[in-house]
Order: sequence, then structure tokens, then C-alpha cells
Amino acid sequence: MFALYTYVAPVLADLTHASPNFVAFALVLIGIGFTLGNTLGGRLADWSLDGATKLILGLLAVIMAVLPLLLTTHAGAAIGLVVWAAAAFGIVPPVQMRVMQAAAQAPGLASSVNVGAFNLGNALGAALGGAAIGQGLGYASVPLVGAALAAGGLGLVWLGNAGRRRVAQGA
Repeated sequence: MFALYTYVAPVLADLTHASPNFVAFALVLIGIGFTLGNTLGGRLADWSLDGATKLILGLLAVIMAVLPLLLTTHAGAAIGLVVWAAAAFGIVPPVQMRVMQAAAQAPGLASSVNVGAFNLGNALGAALGGAAIGQGLGYASVPLVGAALAAGGLGLVWLGNAGRRRVAQGA
């Protein structure tokens, strides 16, 4: 998420040719998306923790992969950023629930470690987005970095589930 959020103003200026007023409007839309995502992510996690995690990470990877195309127009940017923000914060409730379930004996400690890991992820995402820009790949590469990170996270969820199934089967 922070691969893009850190650079959203210059990304919008470069790809959308956005004015400062549109950037401010986009930030409001992102905030609305964050709020919607957090609410919907919690509801999806109540429905199916595993399903919510996979669905939201998949959506996050897809929307970030198509954002460079959507960001070429103001309308596309507005819609794309709301969907991206909803997916970016929609993953928070399922991840938090997974952490709490995995550490039922120490939920406070687990929650603290989860927040620390979230912030580390923010820093790494921003650094990788900056590295792409620094390597001359342009601002359009920033959402693609985020898409790769989300796809990698989805892959880790699939691997983790496969490992748990093997352990449960006694293999």
C-alpha cells in the first residue's frame, strides 16, 4: 500500500496531470476508501477469514496492476484510488484477526507485534516504490511495485495454508 500512498501526489501529477486541487480531492477519496475498506474487510473476515484474506489481496494486486491505466484520466484516477484504498485497508481486519487467532495466549503482544510489522511493511513499500522511481522506471512503476507486493503476500497466504493442511494431515 505505501509503495503508492507515499508517492500519490507526484504519481497523480505525472500520470493524471492533476492540479493541486485534484490531488487534495484524491486524498479525500482515498480516506473514504480506507474507511470503506476497513468496514468491508471486517465483514468479509467474519464471513470467511481465509476467503477474505485471499479475495482482498487478489483485488489489491489487480487494482494496483491496472492503476497505471486508470490514472490517465481524472475519472479513472478517482474510481481506481477509491477501490485501491478500500482494498489496501480492507486487508487490515483479516490480518489482525489471523494474528489474534494464532496468538490466543498473548493477544496483546501479538497485536503490538502486528502493528510493528504493519509499520515495517509501510517503510519497505515506500522504499521499494522509491527505488523503482530512483532506477528511472517512472511514476507508473510505483503501483506495479505495489501489485507485486500484494501478489507476493497472496502467494505467502496460499503457501501458509498448504503448510497448515500438511501439518493437520500429519505429513
